[in-house]
Parts: sequence; C-alpha cells; structure tokens
Amino acid sequence: MPRKPSTSVDLREVERPAGPVLHGQGADFSFALQALITAMNSTGLRESIMAQSEFPLPGDMPAFLTLNQLIYRTTSRPSDLADAIGTGRSNISKIVRRLENAGLVGRMPDPEDGRHSVIGLTAEGHAVARRIVGVSSGGYELIFSDWTTEEFDLLEKLVIRLVSNIDERLDHVIERSAGVVIRESGDAGAFREQRSSAAAENEAPVPA
Repeated sequence: MPRKPSTSVDLREVERPAGPVLHGQGADFSFALQALITAMNSTGLRESIMAQSEFPLPGDMPAFLTLNQLIYRTTSRPSDLADAIGTGRSNISKIVRRLENAGLVGRMPDPEDGRHSVIGLTAEGHAVARRIVGVSSGGYELIFSDWTTEEFDLLEKLVIRLVSNIDERLDHVIERSAGVVIRESGDAGAFREQRSSAAAENEAPVPA
C-alpha cells in the first residue's frame, strides 16, 4: 500500500497565542522554574560537570546520573534508582554493574527488608561524589557572588518551604521520586544537620 504523503500544518494560517500558554497568577514563577529545571537537566550541563569532575566512566551518562542520585539518597534500591533516572529496571542492573566494576558502588541488605539489597557509594565513590559536588558548588559561588547572606538565607528558607509543602500536599511526590525527606524548619542550619544525622545513621563514616 502506498504511503500517504506527510502533511504539516502551516502555523501562519492558524490562530494561536503569540506568547507562552502560561498566564495568570504564578505564571512568571512557573515559567522561570521550568526554564531553570530544563537548563539544570540539560545534557550539555551534565556533560560539562562529568568532564570537570573527571568522572571515571567518561561518556557513561546513565552511570553518572545513578551516582548523582546516591549523593543525596546515601543508599537506594535499584528499582528506585531506575525510576529516578528514567530507565528500565533491567537496564539499571547493567548500570549498577558498571559502577561496581569501577569500584564506585557496593551492596548491602536493605535494613527495611532483608530480602532486597540496596546500593551505596564506596570510599572511592565518595571521592568521586566530592569532586562532583565541588564542581556544582563552584557554580553556586559564581551565581550568588553578588547576593548578600540575608538574601541567600531567605532564598534557601523559601525553597525548603516550597519543596516541603509540595511533598506534604501532593501525596509525598518528592519523597517517592527523589528518595529524600525534606521538612520545613525554622532554621536552615538545623535542617541541614537533620539531613546529615539521618545519613550518618545509615552509612559508615567516609574516609578523609
């Protein structure tokens, strides 16, 4: 059967809005947030951080993204990692195996269910994670170089409040997808200490 010729709508002949679909209260916030998320998740930026941090598996973006997840999660089930980086559960096994072969991750029984195992960073994995965080922190120093301490503290407090409210009011979508629990605190320092203490309970000290 012969193929039907492809057709395309000529947008010059269609009545459509001149600008973005977003409008009304919160439109500017949504527009800015979408732009930020898109830029931060762009392949170009990820490849740049991978190169600057001298990631041991150059060009292996799935492995890089998996290790990044473990920076925040400390330990995680492979199935949760698969959901986080947008891959299949069979493929995550191959990705984890590559990280294991590179000495960057290891396994242990899941403290909540011994029938399963969780993945975590090894000492060498932590060293790589520190390099990645160092590159990211350098970017923050540049971005916030002309912000006052008060401005940054306010931003941090409001972002934490935003994420906490989203998680609490949208069926814990942050906790389920990102694997971390973020709760609003009156003091940002106390919030960071809470996160650090929680990680310490589930993980051996990192060698210096």
